[in-house]
Amino acid sequence: MSETSSRSEYVDNLVAKTAETLEKGQYPLSITHDEAVYEAERERIFSNTWCFVGHVSEFEEPGDYARRYIGEDPFIIVRDESGELHAFLDLCLHRGAQFCTAESGNTSHFRCPYHGWTYKNDGTLQGAPHMREAYCELDTDTVTLEEATLESYQGLLFARMAGEGPSLEAYLGDFTWYLDMLFGLTEGGMTVIGEPHRWESGHDWKTSSESFAGDSYHVLTTHQAGLETSLGKGPWSKIDDFPEASYLACTDKHAGGYYLVEDPETFMGYPAAVTDNLNPDLSEPQRNLAGRSVFHVGTIFPNMSYIHGIQSAGWGGPWLSIRVWQPRGPGKVEVINWWLVPEELADDEEFKRESHRGWESLSPGGAFEADDLVVWNGISDSCQSTMVDRRETLGNMQLGLDGMSEGVKRVEDPLHGPAEVTTKGLYFDERHSRTWYGAWQSTMEKYGGESR
Repeated sequence: MSETSSRSEYVDNLVAKTAETLEKGQYPLSITHDEAVYEAERERIFSNTWCFVGHVSEFEEPGDYARRYIGEDPFIIVRDESGELHAFLDLCLHRGAQFCTAESGNTSHFRCPYHGWTYKNDGTLQGAPHMREAYCELDTDTVTLEEATLESYQGLLFARMAGEGPSLEAYLGDFTWYLDMLFGLTEGGMTVIGEPHRWESGHDWKTSSESFAGDSYHVLTTHQAGLETSLGKGPWSKIDDFPEASYLACTDKHAGGYYLVEDPETFMGYPAAVTDNLNPDLSEPQRNLAGRSVFHVGTIFPNMSYIHGIQSAGWGGPWLSIRVWQPRGPGKVEVINWWLVPEELADDEEFKRESHRGWESLSPGGAFEADDLVVWNGISDSCQSTMVDRRETLGNMQLGLDGMSEGVKRVEDPLHGPAEVTTKGLYFDERHSRTWYGAWQSTMEKYGGESR
């Protein structure tokens, strides 16, 4: 058996083991930090699923572009001269060189730094040095940059390398109900402010993607010190029982959680510029859920997460953050972190100062981020242990299973939308973990027969 076949069989066995153990609320810890698993994820997950690559507000003018990634593959997201958005692989079709030396900018064309082949921002070949003498019979119409499928929903841009598959809206499924509320809250929608922040961490991309899907259970331990200093500011002061105020919403592959209060005009602490300009397309349940909301967090599988709300410790907000947990190797991730505000408040400097403070509280300089990174890095270090592999050690995510957790129950109320929603979900129900790893397992199994 070849080394490639052996590694593929090893991964397939882990995927099968994941399916078996998920039924009992467990999963093999070996999948957390493993080179063979990671390479299989690049091929099976990131080559086939819809991955977040930006927001439409970053590309308002013809020629606006940014360098983004699907897995570890570099792409250029650009608006061409006719106004159409594209996702081009950053690769010249002459010798495979990359075009981009800047993370973002504006340009009418991309010129290869190797031999000078130049492409328009619609991906077509514009020319090359000594084109008429050197390429007399080259059919330039056939030379266009490799392009991923690009679609948007509520301003969110997702790209897919696979040529065939479900539409973005079909992929998002019932979770669109929540995205409509969070990203289409006002008539103007959300807009990105500034450049996204980036930092690297020594943890596996799966760990943070799954955590942000709805884990507040770790807050009781990991963030205890920070919360004890200034707990319950602003709308949070209306919450006496945090688990009782929390809910977890899961669909087939996406999950999110939120905190609610009884006051129907809370709206995460937003000022009147938001409440006076609510999107009329929101349904009554969506408007009511938004009105009672204090904080939302969630993950769109595989690796886009969001935070929308006001900081519990009173350190600024409200704000909306989008994160991509960009894989950079086994046990290594680059975090790309966007800051968004409602369009109606984009010129309100006082609001933006407070909103930015909230955004920064969950950044490398913020207390909460520092807490998480230490723990997540340790997970990767320990899960690559030979003993974990030899003994087939299992992780536990059984909170919320029948008979396991008190007070966790299904909510049957249009207020909470079409997902399966449970009370006390953010603390005592790990369905978000089982949902996320279930999506991981099914995607790895579905595309297991494919090869590069």
